Amino acid sequence: MRHKIRGKVWDLEYVRRLPLGARGSCDAPTKPAKRIKIKQSLKGLLKLDTIIHECLHAGLWDLDEEAVEELAADIARVIWKEMDLGS
Repeated sequence: MRHKIRGKVWDLEYVRRLPLGARGSCDAPTKPAKRIKIKQSLKGLLKLDTIIHECLHAGLWDLDEEAVEELAADIARVIWKEMDLGS
């Protein structure tokens, strides 16, 4: 599915395999035919966290990994609680 993030378009796709330990990946915003890949086996809060994490990379490419990781987890928890997704 296509998504626009900060004026650029990425194709978000679910994949069976990513590099060892990775839950997702995001192409650089300068790359043509940009893709965000999410491991298809993810579920629930971990899936939401990973989608947010990779979207943050897409929109804020210069933000360091530690900041993206912390912010994605915080946003995912807020959405999870507010949407009552844990029930």
